[in-house]
Amino acid sequence: MQAGMSRFTQVGDWIFEVKMVRALRVQEFGQPYSAFASITVNGDNLYIDSQMTRLNEDFNRDDYMSFYEFCKQLDAKEVHYDKVRRGRRQPRIVAIEENQKPLAKIQLVK
Repeated sequence: MQAGMSRFTQVGDWIFEVKMVRALRVQEFGQPYSAFASITVNGDNLYIDSQMTRLNEDFNRDDYMSFYEFCKQLDAKEVHYDKVRRGRRQPRIVAIEENQKPLAKIQLVK
């Protein structure tokens, strides 16, 4: 996959902005998929609105790393999602470290 995708594309007098993404876990497009997620883009933040699998399996580390890489390529700064654990919803926010601006270190000295 390409590094650094643009969320904006111009065609003629129109600029198209990516605001929503449907993600499918599948080896080849058009084949039956085993999981899907909906992602909404709002500024520098991405919101994973839903995560569903066909066999009620949990998303694994490879799944999360794929989402992290995708968000990094869209220059997102944070990803918001809900993790369901033991039937309870737990909201999570993940910072995309590569896209954060380094903060100046300030020290007080005598």
